[in-house]
Amino acid sequence: MWLSLEDYLKKINENSKLYYEFNENILEVSVDILPLDFKELFKNDNKVLKFEIGFGNGDSLIKLARQNPDINYFGIDRKMDRIRTTLSKLNYSDNIPNLIISRFGTDYLLEMIPEGIFDEIIMNFPDPWPKVKHHKNRTVSEEFLTVLHRLLKNNGVFRFSSDHAEYSFEVIDIFDRSELFSNLYHPDQYKSEVNNRIETQFEKHKKREGFTIHHMKYLKM
Repeated sequence: MWLSLEDYLKKINENSKLYYEFNENILEVSVDILPLDFKELFKNDNKVLKFEIGFGNGDSLIKLARQNPDINYFGIDRKMDRIRTTLSKLNYSDNIPNLIISRFGTDYLLEMIPEGIFDEIIMNFPDPWPKVKHHKNRTVSEEFLTVLHRLLKNNGVFRFSSDHAEYSFEVIDIFDRSELFSNLYHPDQYKSEVNNRIETQFEKHKKREGFTIHHMKYLKM
């Protein structure tokens, strides 16, 4: 059933209320604070803003924020167990003023976030929905490229990583056919290793199992 933005946020926030009170790094999103004002939310002078869609257990996002205090990081995930796991790590860490996380998905990004705001958007190992009948649930599509393009600043970058070969090459094909982005790893389609990359736990696990990791990097045109 289709939900309005207001109903969507109410549904998400119903079983998340408790967690909003425990840590200042998590943001409760409601219609009255939309579109999000990141300058007001972060309250610092950082000029660069990066956005991770689906931050998993939060390890790599937390490490990125700690290692780059001059960059603001905003991360979202729609799964409550991932929010709880990430918050448990934040609750036992020093203050990280350049990191905000929130619970929602990609359904209403353009209604919630101003256009041309992010220097970089990151997606690490999204659900590949491997069964053919579920492919329609995959996040990256031709329509989603338009969303990415509108959210990124001029010359902004989109990074995508996956261990799932079929989904990876589908994403490569979607970007190859688009005039909105150019491949920064050209003439290669992807890289299996990226220097100085903070690997996720999932990524380390898959590499130990012998999977090839597909890292992609695209520039907004």
